[in-house]
Amino acid sequence: MNDLIGNNYDETEEQLKAKKWMKIIGIILVILLFLCIGLVVLMYYIDSAQLKISIDGVSKNQLEDLLIIENDKVYVPIRAFASYVGYESYSGDYKQYAEDQTKCYVQCANEIASFTMNSDKIYKLLTNGTDYEYFTIDEPIKMINGNLYITSEGAQTAFNITFTYNKEQNQIVIYTLPYLVTYWAGQFENSAIAEDGANFSNQKALLYNMVVVKNADEFYGVYDLSGNEILGTKYASIEFIESTKEFIVRTAENKMGIMSYDSTTKISPEYDEIKQIDKDSGLYLVRNNNKEGVINNSGNVIVYLEYDQIGIDSSKFNSNNIKNQYLLYDNCIPVKLNNKWGLFDKTGKNILPVEYDDLGCSIGTNTATSQTVNNILLIPDYEGIVVKKDELYGLVDSQGNELLPTALTSIYSTISAGEETYHMIYNNQEMNVITYIETYIKPTTEGNEQTNENTNNETNVNNEPTSNNQVNTEAETNSTDIENNTNVTNNENPVNNEQTIN
Repeated sequence: MNDLIGNNYDETEEQLKAKKWMKIIGIILVILLFLCIGLVVLMYYIDSAQLKISIDGVSKNQLEDLLIIENDKVYVPIRAFASYVGYESYSGDYKQYAEDQTKCYVQCANEIASFTMNSDKIYKLLTNGTDYEYFTIDEPIKMINGNLYITSEGAQTAFNITFTYNKEQNQIVIYTLPYLVTYWAGQFENSAIAEDGANFSNQKALLYNMVVVKNADEFYGVYDLSGNEILGTKYASIEFIESTKEFIVRTAENKMGIMSYDSTTKISPEYDEIKQIDKDSGLYLVRNNNKEGVINNSGNVIVYLEYDQIGIDSSKFNSNNIKNQYLLYDNCIPVKLNNKWGLFDKTGKNILPVEYDDLGCSIGTNTATSQTVNNILLIPDYEGIVVKKDELYGLVDSQGNELLPTALTSIYSTISAGEETYHMIYNNQEMNVITYIETYIKPTTEGNEQTNENTNNETNVNNEPTSNNQVNTEAETNSTDIENNTNVTNNENPVNNEQTIN
């Protein structure tokens, strides 16, 4: 019996030990379970905290270290980002061969986009074209840690992409234009965006919720991406103008006009050719019967359709980096008639008679020093425009006023250490244009303005009307002073006006 009691005691002891170990194992399992749950939560938190970036459906999380997010706005490093969306990038400005870190441009097979620090504008140029389009962006381009950055909104315009930032999901989704072309071409069987030789400008309409289509008779139209008709398929050709979201259309009768993205007619198709020359002023160059003119977006004439050429050949003046050869200094429209040049302003006022042999000076080499120099049309410091008459050169400003008489043998620029200097040659003497203007022209102008102001003030104080004879006498006196080169500095003007009268 004692043996039985001993056996029962041993069994109870074993059971207690087993229960104790089961409890320990249970606790360990519970702890492990909580650790697993915690690990899963931690991994989820880490995953949700990491910015997720995809381009065309492919993860590009390596971009996280490049992008900057401030106040729910994403800033994109222009040059570092370019390669991710199919672009090459370069410092400096396009066709300006200087490593200027405050400027850069990016280029794909079809287009170039240019940027400048602190500017709120992007300039875009088709690689097979000569006309820039410009876009005003939401914030100026900024320099951060030695790199130029642009907002995601600006990046969409510059790189022809869609860019979506979801703050709640901490996710950025980007689609490039080639990807969108492939996708939407599959959604529209009659699209005209993926065929061989498809118009690149028309492909960009996809970025604005529109698609160019073509029917079996080879006529073009425009739908929105929901399939609603914007322009009927009745045009011989269509070209999208991105900066204004308009379409240049050509009819079956070979006449061109402008249609808006909202289906309205901006300019009736009655011209042989038409192109936008300034979106802010709504100006268009038009051509009929080999004559050119300028109209506004209401169809009103700004410059009559009677000129042989409007706009200059900007490729002759690369150092000037002219973005709009049709509207210089946002005011001057160059016109040519019977081999003579003049200027209109953008309201249609003739500010420089059409009597000059050329605009700009093409020199190529300084024969005196064999130094390579730059042809110039513009001297931006004074909004100057170089004019040519009887083989001599002069300078007028953007209002048509004379800055330098047409008495110069040549006028050109040189570049050293990234700085451009403007030179002029008179009587085989080389002079700095800016120094000359500041020494001889600006003081005279300011002196005359002060004299006129004082005269006007005296007249107002005395409250006595001035006779016509007195006004004429004062005007003649001022004119004589200018001709004799009198100025407040009392320096002798090396350019003798008597020799400039032709």
